[in-house]
Amino acid sequence: MSNKKKLWQIFGPVLAAFVLLACVFLLPLPLTHYSQNDLRESSVSFSTQVVKGEAVKNAAFSDKKVNYVPFFGSSELSRIDSLHPSVLAEKYKRNYQPFMLGKAGSDSLVHFLNMQEMQGTLKTKKAVYVVSPQWFTKSGSDAGFNLFYSPLQTVDWLRNIGHNQPSETDKFVASQLLEKSVVKNNAYYHRLLSKVSKGEKLSTANLSTLDFKHQILSRQDALFSRCENSSNYKSRVLPAAKSLPNIYSKNALDRLGYEEGKKGTTNNDFHIKNSFYTTRVMPEKKALKGAQKDYDYTKSVEYAYFQSVLDNFAKNHTDVMFVITPVNQRWAKYTGLNNDMYQESVQKIKYQLQSQGFNNIADLSKDGGKDYFMQDTIHVGWRGWLELDQYLNPFLSSDSSQTNYQINNRFLSTDWQNLKPSKQSLSSFK
Repeated sequence: MSNKKKLWQIFGPVLAAFVLLACVFLLPLPLTHYSQNDLRESSVSFSTQVVKGEAVKNAAFSDKKVNYVPFFGSSELSRIDSLHPSVLAEKYKRNYQPFMLGKAGSDSLVHFLNMQEMQGTLKTKKAVYVVSPQWFTKSGSDAGFNLFYSPLQTVDWLRNIGHNQPSETDKFVASQLLEKSVVKNNAYYHRLLSKVSKGEKLSTANLSTLDFKHQILSRQDALFSRCENSSNYKSRVLPAAKSLPNIYSKNALDRLGYEEGKKGTTNNDFHIKNSFYTTRVMPEKKALKGAQKDYDYTKSVEYAYFQSVLDNFAKNHTDVMFVITPVNQRWAKYTGLNNDMYQESVQKIKYQLQSQGFNNIADLSKDGGKDYFMQDTIHVGWRGWLELDQYLNPFLSSDSSQTNYQINNRFLSTDWQNLKPSKQSLSSFK
């Protein structure tokens, strides 16, 4: 055998693999076609890859057959029971279908980057944004950032800025990303983000490189998104929908939620779902008594992260319903969580929303003591989902309204982050 043939036997397969990869990532081969079943399952997959990527989201929110509505939130979205928004939309053939974006660890900074990959499909559309006051700890709830971060998000965001002068929001987000190790340790992104944080425009060369990176990363996202498997819709949503009465009746559904909640919380006095109590609460119960008495959600960098999200909604004229969640009052009393503090944080969040024209708010923060309103310590379920439906269904079933948001960049400031909310301090903040 000649040396050429020997070399080909050794290196030929490697070379062929590189050529194949180049074809996949560089040639315009179709990778982003998703069936209706794919999108339906993705809507309740609670997949980290879906949040990080752009392919599935843009396929869903540009779909002509189903009106998928993005639900931005965190761990509460995965509490599927018979009155979950996805179940109600399925059973009663609503003209919208919730698409859940988020799980434990996804907060406002995660969602700001998440939204950069779907700018075109957010314009003038409707959305639901679930706000958890528990995000608003002093340093923010950054524990899940690395899990949900993808370079594709940063590339999309920088390409969205383009040749424009970076806005105050852009400068703030860039400064925050430069503190995240997963970002700042990459010399390329560190260099570009440093420019943005200083208000410097990106160059034509910068944007050309970003376009090439987008081509590679978006193909990678489309490829790996196809590897995601979920059967939550088939195994959880459809069976739950079958258990509901054929005709929508709030009273009948409320009775059903009450009975399901009562049946599902038999091993504790907190009205916490049995399985959650057994696995998550009972082993730590003694240690958690009084453990939250010093918690404070009124001062946090999260208020500025939240403002970044509001700015993005305003740019896209997105018609948004904001949901403010309660805590389980029985559990809060046990852990010592200060309810007055909690309500102060809610008032601060609402002021930030309403003073800028975000007036669609479902404030459930005072409902955490109602029987079977909560599924566990901080997540709504059963009767809570049904109460939320009284806000969501009229909002989502109607046409989008023309927005009139007035963004105030002062809500990015440390003054706002550290403001102790009171009637006087809020009304005087400009």
